[in-house]
Amino acid sequence: MNQQVLTRVDPRAMIRPGRKITGISAILLPFTDSIEIDWTGLADHVRRTAEAGLTPAVNMDTGFANLISEGERQQVLRLTQDVLGGAGFVAGAFVADEPGAGFNADAYFQQARRSSFNRTG
Repeated sequence: MNQQVLTRVDPRAMIRPGRKITGISAILLPFTDSIEIDWTGLADHVRRTAEAGLTPAVNMDTGFANLISEGERQQVLRLTQDVLGGAGFVAGAFVADEPGAGFNADAYFQQARRSSFNRTG
């Protein structure tokens, strides 16, 4: 019989005064009334997120990565990189598959390579 050992943790012992907190916020991809990507709105949103001290995350599910084209996903990455001027951001990876499909590590690796184009640093 497996026995679980529970350890009591004193939450006060976990406090680390003065540590830097890192926050990441997924960016909602804005659209115009004519259902086109609002590139100016996106740039403003990325900028405001970074100015608030958060790391922007683009091409996530809130960025409609599964509904926009590969070219549009790449344009989102270029715009984000330009707006942030070399500061870091998180880029999601979208791999189309079918219900019940197995995990395709190679496809995710290729998406990650596409998302890291022109990376500096």
